[in-house]
Amino acid sequence: MNALELQNITVTSADHSPPIIDDFSLTVREGECVVLCGESGCGKTTITRVINGLIPEFYNSLTLTGEVKLFGKSTKDQTISEIAVDVGTVFQNPKSQFFNLDTSNELIFGCENLNLDRNEILKRAEQTIYDLNLANLINRSIFELSGGEKQKIACGSIISMYPKILVLDEPTANLDQDSIEKLKAILLNLKATGFTIVLSEHRLYWLKDLADRFVYVKSGKYQESYSFEELYSKSEQNLSEMGLRSLNLTTTFEKVKAITEGKKWELHNLGDKTPDPQQAPEIVLENLSVSYQDTTVFQIPKLAFYGGSIIGIVGENGAGKTTFINTLLGFMKYQGTIQENQRVLNKKALNQRGFMVMQDVNQQLFSNTVINEVLLGADASKQQAQDVLGKLGLSSVENRHPASLSGGEKQRVAVASALLSYKRIIVFDEPTSGLDRRSLEQLCIEIQKISSPDNLIFIVTHDIEVIFQLVDVVLPCTKYEG
Repeated sequence: MNALELQNITVTSADHSPPIIDDFSLTVREGECVVLCGESGCGKTTITRVINGLIPEFYNSLTLTGEVKLFGKSTKDQTISEIAVDVGTVFQNPKSQFFNLDTSNELIFGCENLNLDRNEILKRAEQTIYDLNLANLINRSIFELSGGEKQKIACGSIISMYPKILVLDEPTANLDQDSIEKLKAILLNLKATGFTIVLSEHRLYWLKDLADRFVYVKSGKYQESYSFEELYSKSEQNLSEMGLRSLNLTTTFEKVKAITEGKKWELHNLGDKTPDPQQAPEIVLENLSVSYQDTTVFQIPKLAFYGGSIIGIVGENGAGKTTFINTLLGFMKYQGTIQENQRVLNKKALNQRGFMVMQDVNQQLFSNTVINEVLLGADASKQQAQDVLGKLGLSSVENRHPASLSGGEKQRVAVASALLSYKRIIVFDEPTSGLDRRSLEQLCIEIQKISSPDNLIFIVTHDIEVIFQLVDVVLPCTKYEG
């Protein structure tokens, strides 16, 4: 039986621009796993919103034509609450689907809305906690979680509802490798029990043995359908031309593991680029520690960073990566000292020296157009801003409102702002989440261009494709164990 049928779907916006989705048709069989892939902004997320009924129900500026059927029944004959029984969605930004302040209530919120029996709700929650290894996240404030931990709770809250069709939009964007493997195991189990799964994803390597088909989307149009083997057989050049990420990362995984295994807040140089012993350190941390209430996040006896370095901050979800960079930018209370060329800096001085591209870029988009956004607070000309936007593939959206962009496009707008800031300390927190291959490669090139002896660039990332392309030094972060 067909679980999902999209028949000649077209989605247009009120400004009469080219269709976001153009005459798109797709059939997904019950129990099948289908992956939507393609460049950022090609329409993948819009397709997921059509499937779950958010378009046109909650996007009044968009017009939908065509037919959507769930298990043979048209969604035109169903309410949004009826659709939600069959379709569960994990959004690209997990914060956008949270309704509670704590993780325990969030985990059962969907089941409560299905009006399930209390014992059934508790049974499902317990099973989800076990399956997704969420025990350490229960009874926690949502606001205390890292991006990856929020993603886990969002997945858990939807999986607990047992929807017949599970839609996931960039589910691995903020997850470490161990969490990705656990998510894959859960999805394999769900698929084996009859769940239908539709994913929108840029990272494709982990989907081997899970995905039945990869549907390639370009400019809102259906292009082609591939098996994993068919994509895997394509050359890296072919994949790059399609805007798709690499599917063979085995060697890279082994290199990263060798670098980080057993390391704890110690710097590891990559390649031939090593600090000049005659060069004074740019930033020195001594006896630095940060605690939340009575819980220590990290303790660092001493670290020295040299000007001109691009430092990769890596580690599992919740290891303290984001806390570390927030401390470096003067956003956190801390014990110890942070020095610049032997001068101790206070929090205000750190604030003035730093610029961060946040993990959730929606928190730092303020202007009414893209060009105004990247010029906000920047000492740059409009032409310089346009040049940077062009290099990041954003020229065509220069005059659009940032809120109207896809997740990957928003990410690139924030990156453009960072490139034009010319700060001493520039931090990118998961800058490649939501980016296709071309955008990732272009981002690496642009970051390398702005690296100079006058600045330090920190890249917080789970994306192993970035590490050997971009960083000079790796700092593995590990949860504090006393």
